[in-house]
Amino acid sequence: MGGITSGYPVRLSGPRCALREAEDGDVAALHGLTVDPRVHERSLDETTPTLDEVRAAVPAWRDEARREPRSRYRLVAVAATGLVGLGTLTVDSVAYRRGEIGYVVHPDHWGRGLATDIAGLLLRLGFDRLGLHRIEATTRPDHVASRRVLEKVGMRREGISRDHLLVRGRWWDSVRYAVLATDRSPTGD
Repeated sequence: MGGITSGYPVRLSGPRCALREAEDGDVAALHGLTVDPRVHERSLDETTPTLDEVRAAVPAWRDEARREPRSRYRLVAVAATGLVGLGTLTVDSVAYRRGEIGYVVHPDHWGRGLATDIAGLLLRLGFDRLGLHRIEATTRPDHVASRRVLEKVGMRREGISRDHLLVRGRWWDSVRYAVLATDRSPTGD
């Protein structure tokens, strides 16, 4: 496997939502997602972004998405009600075919299986389209819902990294999960 090509633009559909590239019309909804205190409390960001910062980020994401090889996929999750979340896949190493996923769902849509859809679609992108061998994810030990999502999509808990992240002046532990291409069934489940 030489490089990983992006196939820009990416669009993937699941049972509850679809993932696609961000558009200028998504700015207000993305800002609403990122400034929600329930989301920010679990985020790694030191501050919440302003509307202008989000407005500037969307075209920057598009520029980043068009680079080859593409190393980051920032995809909005949309459902019948509109933008409901965001999923990311970062290719950490092309040589080792390794990536990491992350996702966030607007709290108004929690408990509806959207995070599971987003995570599953990101794994499909990583394994089926990009040819990755290993995909990882981390979550906080107290984030039970996120741990359940990772387990539902077939990721295995590998351990806890103590004081893994310094966020807003406080050290956070991370529960580490991973799944290998060889862990999946021939149907991709």
